[in-house]
Amino acid sequence: MKITIIGAGNVGYHLSQRLVEVGHVVPQIFSRQTNKAVRISRIIRANPIDNISSLQDNSNLYIIAVKDDAITSVAEKMRKRLPGNTWVVHTSGSTPSTVLAPHFNNFGIFYPLQTFSINRMADFLNIPILVDANKELMRNKLFQLAETVSPKVHFINDEQRAKVHVNAVMVNNFTNHLYSIAEDIMRKEELPMEVLIPLIQETSKKVALYPAREMQTGPAIRGDDATIQRHLEFLNGYKNYKKVYEMMTESLKKMHNSQHPSS
Repeated sequence: MKITIIGAGNVGYHLSQRLVEVGHVVPQIFSRQTNKAVRISRIIRANPIDNISSLQDNSNLYIIAVKDDAITSVAEKMRKRLPGNTWVVHTSGSTPSTVLAPHFNNFGIFYPLQTFSINRMADFLNIPILVDANKELMRNKLFQLAETVSPKVHFINDEQRAKVHVNAVMVNNFTNHLYSIAEDIMRKEELPMEVLIPLIQETSKKVALYPAREMQTGPAIRGDDATIQRHLEFLNGYKNYKKVYEMMTESLKKMHNSQHPSS
């Protein structure tokens, strides 16, 4: 399949390589930053372009992998170069597929549900791909394409995907922010962050095997108010982080009490 990638950020970088790896052809890759398009094109032997006006109209599919707030404007520019019946999808977790409807008759979603970084290899065998389209033929073809990329493919409509994305932010962005808070405090207190790494790893392993609620531990669950107060006293030196601790502790208590009202 011939697939043009619009966007050379983290998603475009990894997705384009995976598509070529499994036998598809990426003839062009677009980025407003020429160096990014060139970087990927050297790996996958694509033609780097930095202007939408250079788009060729001979690909089977065009994947928009840009920031959410740029999807609409990029699609509008693409429509000036491509026929209205062109197959176009975007990779956003939260943006509805229908933002493409004013510009193309065949539109959909190709959403790899993972956090991507340029300096880390992406393991697509463990990355769910969520797909959907406004027409059945395209929907089925996207599913088949996704199956060449990953064994974990799901039909998910716009409403469902928006809900999935909220929870993806919870388990990834928010969790990583807590790691950042811990890193900052440990560094300022001249303590080694490495002592927390085995705990982080074990927590991740458990949530893959058991319900997270059943694995919840800590002073909020135990009702250990004395420990909580000591933590809060220490965090007086970190006012912003203290607010996070208080909010998380309150949330934990409410969830625990809703499950165990008599405890």
